[in-house]
Amino acid sequence: MHPSPTVILPIRDFTGMSRLSSVLTRSQRSILSQYLSERAAASVRDAGLDLVVVSTSSEVEAWAKSRGASHWPDPGRGLSAAAASAVDRMGNSSWIVLHADLPLVTAQSLDTISKTLRHSPVLVPSHDGGTNVIASIGEFSFAYGPGSFHRHFASYPHATILPSPELSIDIDGPAQFNAFSHLAKASTIAP
Repeated sequence: MHPSPTVILPIRDFTGMSRLSSVLTRSQRSILSQYLSERAAASVRDAGLDLVVVSTSSEVEAWAKSRGASHWPDPGRGLSAAAASAVDRMGNSSWIVLHADLPLVTAQSLDTISKTLRHSPVLVPSHDGGTNVIASIGEFSFAYGPGSFHRHFASYPHATILPSPELSIDIDGPAQFNAFSHLAKASTIAP
């Protein structure tokens, strides 16, 4: 029996999502960010997995603790450093780095990642060539940024590539937000 992986959810703060500034105000982006983070946290809980939130924000820390999640500090040098700091802290344990801007994440999709992880590291590509989910055991060389999926796969060619309708789509810009306009109503940011 393999121990269940811990989900690492990096959330710098709730005021990000700056690529949506042409369609949403700062306040609306904050509401959307919290809504998507809630969805991610609920999916982790429903999958029966432990959650660690990595952040520089005291607001995010309070949010994480109120949801029963652990909070670890983000070293503040970008997403790769945030993920690496959490993985380093976990030692040789299994983990899943999940992004908070995935509108379709489900407990079932996380369960699929957990089961696949028993056999090999897992990479879930984003629709635009990024990496939305990485799962492994122990150390990992994170290389986030545009085109990160190819860098991650080049470093870990034995990883299982797991395209996933629930995990490959993220809200990175106006086009993705518009494709999920129901989020505006669900997160109460619409007029």
